[in-house]
Amino acid sequence: MMKNAVVLGATTQVGFALCQYLIDKEVDVTGVVWSEKMDGKSEEMLMEIGRNAFFSSQSERFFNQSIDAVFYCLDEIDNLDETEQKQYVDLAEHAKKLVFISSYRKFGWNREFRQQVMSKLTDSQDQAYCAIYLPMVYGPWQHEEESVHKRLLEELEQKESVPMAIKEHDVLFVEDVSEAIYNFLIRNEDVKEVLFENDNSKALEELIKELNLTCLTIVEPEEVKKLTKYKVPQHHTIKEGIQAQRDQLNQRLKID
Repeated sequence: MMKNAVVLGATTQVGFALCQYLIDKEVDVTGVVWSEKMDGKSEEMLMEIGRNAFFSSQSERFFNQSIDAVFYCLDEIDNLDETEQKQYVDLAEHAKKLVFISSYRKFGWNREFRQQVMSKLTDSQDQAYCAIYLPMVYGPWQHEEESVHKRLLEELEQKESVPMAIKEHDVLFVEDVSEAIYNFLIRNEDVKEVLFENDNSKALEELIKELNLTCLTIVEPEEVKKLTKYKVPQHHTIKEGIQAQRDQLNQRLKID
């Protein structure tokens, strides 16, 4: 059973949802923001969960206690300097398990980062770890470059609809992802690399229809095709997920 965890990238979309889910499970969560210079979005996100007794924000990034799991949410970071690398290796030394999470589109960076961390650990051969790869994740706090965010922003700002394409093979709602990460780690101790897939095979088709998007053909890299697949239960319908993202975006626009 997980009692405490550190989430690096706590203000990424998946990192934030993961913090929320772990808090609901009464796991003591320490959230770390990748960049020392937080923007307005990061401050809003930390403020939203910072009042919870099971959450604390750590900016200094120094830990000296045993940690059940360290989650590296890698989608919004592309490189680290040597000082930052050392800090994350020091953190990993205290962890019982390391979990590296990214889009499958960042397969190479996920593996490179993981190798950087693992190669510098004192007992790397005994370190438990798992790499989790995701398709496009939609829902609250989605990255601004994604088609779903752009379409909903267009709608809320009452702009004329323009043709918009999505280049994906699958889609997952962010809250379903956070729950699946937790359950996967509890039940699949021996799997080292895994690709999450929606158990609703028509999810992407439904999302495209709902938002009037165009789907572009995508070819998965050979390395991704070979990964173990894990079916993520879809607990939220496509319409529910889109509405949750719409509500959060609308609330943020009102604040701004």
